Amino acid sequence: MDNLKKDQAAAPAAVEMRGISKFFGNVRANYKVDLTIRKGEILALLGENGSGKTTLMNMLAGIYYPDEGEILINGKETLIRSPRDSFECGIGMIHQHFKLVDVLTATENIILGLKEPGRLNIRAAADRIRQICDAYGFEVDPMQKIYDMSVSQKQTVEIVKLLYRGADILILDEPTAVLTPQETEKLFAVLRNMRKDGKAIVIITHKMHEVEELSDRVAVLRRGEYVGEMITKETNAQEMTDMMVGHSVSLNIERPEPKDPKNRLVVEALQSATRKAY
Repeated sequence: MDNLKKDQAAAPAAVEMRGISKFFGNVRANYKVDLTIRKGEILALLGENGSGKTTLMNMLAGIYYPDEGEILINGKETLIRSPRDSFECGIGMIHQHFKLVDVLTATENIILGLKEPGRLNIRAAADRIRQICDAYGFEVDPMQKIYDMSVSQKQTVEIVKLLYRGADILILDEPTAVLTPQETEKLFAVLRNMRKDGKAIVIITHKMHEVEELSDRVAVLRRGEYVGEMITKETNAQEMTDMMVGHSVSLNIERPEPKDPKNRLVVEALQSATRKAY
């Protein structure tokens, strides 16, 4: 705990959420949550399904407005009433379901909705996108259509879109849920580069091995309430899981040996040929 306090003192806070509560009718989604997000760190936000993680981050993204509490951005109390307010505070959130227009290119999606002078200069915008990609290690073709992209490439466009618009605080909701292990490694390399550049990053995830590999600090919600935080390198999957659930949980699943197994599906001499589409 002493090391956690030293770590907190060393890194300035990008976001402070104090006493945040959110209700949907009689349902208490969040209750008096205190959470700090720091510059130059990757924070893993953990909790069981329904613990209020996404709801809490949606209030930073301007999708919901808190019923109680206050939000400070870079030490200044700030009202975030809409996604536009959130963007103006340098906050961007990548949701599990991407919000891209399939028939447009990466560049067109990234500049869509902007009002800055020269925003329709596609060539200049594409050059700026390439600079962002080079700086952080992204792999994306600014002129490629979204419908021709893999899921990983679409996620990359979403992240670049936030950086293009000046985001310094990024929230990723289950970012690896639809990625292959190789794509996950590429994403982690990019996130580490962003951390080196001083970005504040929050990842919402259930994958403990990814938390241990990527994050600097862990914050845990349970039934909508904040229950504590830890420095990642000083904890382990068992401790984090117990904190999420509220009691000791066995992570070892005993699988009995099958008795009298029978074939359900048999495949023999399978071949596959790829035909080129014209």
